Amino acid sequence: PIRQFIVLTWIVLLITFVIAFCFLRDETVVDADDPDPSNQLPSPSAQRSHRLGDDIFDDEYRENGPSADSHATMPLDAIPARPIVSPRMLKKIFPNQFPVVHSPEDEEATREQGQLSNHRKTRRLSALPNYKVYKTPSTRECNNHESHTMTCFIGNPINGIVHVINQIFKIAAIINTWQVMVFGVSCCTIAMQWTASEVVLPPFLERRYGEHIAIYTIQSINLFGGLILPPVVGALTTGTEDFQIVMPGLWIMASSPIFLALFPNVLGACMWQIAMTVGEVLWSPRQDSWTAGLAPSGMEGLFFAIGSARSLLSPLGDMAMGFLNEKYNTNCPDCRDQYGHFCQYLSVENDVLQCVSVQESCDLFLSVENDNTVPTCPKTCLECATWEATNPSIFWFMLMAFSMSSPLAVWFFLPFLRGHHARNDGCYGIFKMSTKRILGILGVVDDCISYEYIEESEMRATHEEGVIVAGKE
Repeated sequence: PIRQFIVLTWIVLLITFVIAFCFLRDETVVDADDPDPSNQLPSPSAQRSHRLGDDIFDDEYRENGPSADSHATMPLDAIPARPIVSPRMLKKIFPNQFPVVHSPEDEEATREQGQLSNHRKTRRLSALPNYKVYKTPSTRECNNHESHTMTCFIGNPINGIVHVINQIFKIAAIINTWQVMVFGVSCCTIAMQWTASEVVLPPFLERRYGEHIAIYTIQSINLFGGLILPPVVGALTTGTEDFQIVMPGLWIMASSPIFLALFPNVLGACMWQIAMTVGEVLWSPRQDSWTAGLAPSGMEGLFFAIGSARSLLSPLGDMAMGFLNEKYNTNCPDCRDQYGHFCQYLSVENDVLQCVSVQESCDLFLSVENDNTVPTCPKTCLECATWEATNPSIFWFMLMAFSMSSPLAVWFFLPFLRGHHARNDGCYGIFKMSTKRILGILGVVDDCISYEYIEESEMRATHEEGVIVAGKE
């Protein structure tokens, strides 16, 4: 089965790549009657100016888009965009609203019939947009006229590779990128609780309390809590600084395995799921909003991917969870059938006592004791005669210890994550100690250095540089 899974995985990956390569296209859709300057290509004169050494297209256009006097033109390969829903279908679906929204073709037919008195006014108010579609400039094929522009990469793969490398360096030069990455990596260990909830909790409950335990109902506590509680928590904590909510949430979630460590039973599992969910809904949604606030415009998806960098280390967490589960939550294969079910039912045939499962007979035979008491078949690993007992509390204590490293790491980098300090101010304030710095472990705001201070420092530095340049001139 493992080989089949691996082969099918590679087949699906190959098919997905072929579909994406052959059918996915990067195209831009614009309204020809109301164009967006950021989607327009520069005029031929601007391109010629760039090839002659002018920086109009490379700097001004690429940063701010074409200006009013740049005479931006529609690409030659722009074609009409076909609407997903035709005007006739719109008329059938929305018969009352369609009279004020119709296509230019219907408008022309109506005008010819003499039923349209003010064609220009109606066209401006009611005509469907005249959408055009063309290849996005960054994916256009190179030709003789565009071979020197920075918007052409497909024709020359080397330029595309150089462009990607330059983009990586530009992203790495943004301090917000490192803030998001540091926070994401710091939360790697606390994310192991999600793995433990999926990998370790089901066999823990099943091996110790039998197959009749509502394992996935207990797991669903975290699922439903993650769906229902975030909007409530967000409404109650609106206006609160992000890490004033994140730090308590991290500590609550990190300490939640204590319930299963002290009470390794069904009740302890439910308490763990509840505490973990409460902590998660405090810090995880706030991480998303904090990441979105740091991301530059148009790069939100990239920053979310950087914030999820801990997922790259998830295979190591899965391996660790599997190893610890095998060591501190051992199985009892001698009391199961080949499908994994417990041989929990007693069958008597020809005075032979044999344990059977819900699917087949097991190679487990019993004998009547001297006091004529009827033996029972094992319903859990605790009742299996060959099972080696272990202490599951050790695993849950270890999981809690691993999780505690996440809020400690976030607290260590907290001044850097908040951005209250400059680079030369104790390495973004990381190595500056104060009462508020220590209390930041609970989310207290370190207000000894404020944003206004940094802005004034930067303005002062900029003014000094201007004075020096003016003096040289």
